[in-house]
Amino acid sequence: MPQPPYKASLDPLIDLEALYQQAPCGYLSLSADGIILKVNQTLQRWLGFSNDGFIGQSFITLLTKGGKMHYEMFFRPILSLKSEVKELSYELRKHNGQVLPVLLSAIAIRNQQGEITLINVVLLDITERKVYEREIFLSKKRAENEKRHFQFMADQVPEMIWRASTRGEPEYVNARFCHYFACGQNQASFAFFVSKVHPEEKRNLLRQVSKSFRLGKELSIALRLLNTSGSYEWHLLKGTLFLKEENDDQGWFGTCTNTDSHVLALKEKDEFINIASHELKTPITSLLASMQLMEKLKGDPHSPMLPRLIGQVDKNVKRLNVLVSDLLNVGQLREGQLELHKGLFDIRKLIEDSLEQFRLNEKVEFIVQGAQGALKVFADPGRTEQVFVNFVNNALKYASGSKTIIISITYSSADVKVSVSDHGPGIPADKLDQLFDRYYRVNQPGSKYKGLGLGLYICSEIIKRHKGQIGVESELGKGSTFWFSLPLR
Repeated sequence: MPQPPYKASLDPLIDLEALYQQAPCGYLSLSADGIILKVNQTLQRWLGFSNDGFIGQSFITLLTKGGKMHYEMFFRPILSLKSEVKELSYELRKHNGQVLPVLLSAIAIRNQQGEITLINVVLLDITERKVYEREIFLSKKRAENEKRHFQFMADQVPEMIWRASTRGEPEYVNARFCHYFACGQNQASFAFFVSKVHPEEKRNLLRQVSKSFRLGKELSIALRLLNTSGSYEWHLLKGTLFLKEENDDQGWFGTCTNTDSHVLALKEKDEFINIASHELKTPITSLLASMQLMEKLKGDPHSPMLPRLIGQVDKNVKRLNVLVSDLLNVGQLREGQLELHKGLFDIRKLIEDSLEQFRLNEKVEFIVQGAQGALKVFADPGRTEQVFVNFVNNALKYASGSKTIIISITYSSADVKVSVSDHGPGIPADKLDQLFDRYYRVNQPGSKYKGLGLGLYICSEIIKRHKGQIGVESELGKGSTFWFSLPLR
């Protein structure tokens, strides 16, 4: 049979011994009991041993402690049963004490009686592979840590955070979501979320979600959600489309922020503006009417209507002054600019002097009782008078049927307490805790006074800045007592 034309040119290149010695992998032959009989130069170079350092040694001496156990417990039994093992991972000890990671494959040669007479071993250097595997392991570990870190951070924020598929089904919700709705992660479905939406917003939500998911546009919608106490709170639901890098798939990421306090504050602000506009408009309208009449009477200075018109003008100017002062005081309180000019003064004298303006104009008896003599306190006399006058004004306005107003002054070693009591209709018990809140007003049946709901709030803040206390007791049908206390020093 003729030989291929290239056979003659390959013969000089084929040197089996050279191929064995210089192969890109390690070769060695072992006896049945694991004694090294032959080893190629590649393995000698890898481990730093000479040929004499290998021959006659047990292969197990090259293995690390864990490798030795594996060799005895797995390698030898498997080889005895199957005559072949493939790609077992071991670490070999180098001459310099370092280790070389390898993959070991072996074939057992048997005699006619089936006994193992020789074991041929192939070793592959997997150092670079180990580095690569470690990098992958570290990358996965970092990714897992980042995921745990994100989930930890997401669970700490006050907003609900969610991730959903392109079909809208939640894939992740944070702890805030579960806490708000008292549900588990496995309950967090889109249908579950919709069931918590206020009936008036459900249709708009479904329409907006469908549009955003269909067109891939950002989602932003205000809605009310049912909390565990059975009440609805305003939230802002936002979502945006993002790309998942691991498989180039798309999904949705979003937040749901509780805006209930903000919405209520805006509503409260709008109501306050309406009230303030009305309260300011009333005296201004009355002023204009009085001024127009006075304009017509300017040629008759002795007209009996003039004193009455001047009284109305004075009354409305004072009312405007109170309203504007309240607005300015609230602004100063909000910005922390309400200053106190403290000094030592007699609070009983301040009360008596303040009552003079009321005694001249009101058909009400003012009775001052309690501690006698000079009572010195260290406070801002102007602001203290402001609080006291506000209490008296309220008693006159809201308890107009009361014929007497009692002012009590009690004294202790630490403070002085001033109380203003009337015999008016009283205030419902469920309203008392809110009286000193900003913008709060008690709607008294038949009362013609409304106000801005700022007077008692300002009084409360003034007393708090003095490190004092303020309060109220009231009983329906019997009257109310407003009081404040100031430290003596």
